[in-house]
Amino acid sequence: MEWYDIESAKKVVELLKKNPRGLDISEVSKELKLSRNTVVKILERLLIEKRVDYTSKGPAKVFYLTGEPKFVGRIDLSDIEKIWIDVLYPLDEKYGEKLIRLNQTKLDYLSRSSSKFRSVGAIVINRNNIINLIRLLRDVAKNEFGVEV
Repeated sequence: MEWYDIESAKKVVELLKKNPRGLDISEVSKELKLSRNTVVKILERLLIEKRVDYTSKGPAKVFYLTGEPKFVGRIDLSDIEKIWIDVLYPLDEKYGEKLIRLNQTKLDYLSRSSSKFRSVGAIVINRNNIINLIRLLRDVAKNEFGVEV
């Protein structure tokens, strides 16, 4: 997806903040007076960025925010590729736990949004799996690259 309406995306995020249990596409579309197509595109992008998630309720998908991000750091893979690291704080402790998000972005000179970086993929790791990820990366560094961490 090359097109991304930042202002409408902000409205979707704000609406989902007010509805921690989530909303389906029709509800978001109706509430914000946006076309269903626009809402689908925005939610697809937010899913890629791991800013929202969804649960299936019958034929409908109910979307909700994964949490409020707190920027932690960035790894520069190259001049055009970055990995952004955030901690996601749940909007309400009843609805989740703190998570770590790793979001890979790439510079996109054709982008019409305010940011020239677009997300090309993201992962979210919960508290229970942080140690497993660190161990795995340490083992790969040692065994595959001969680097002691």
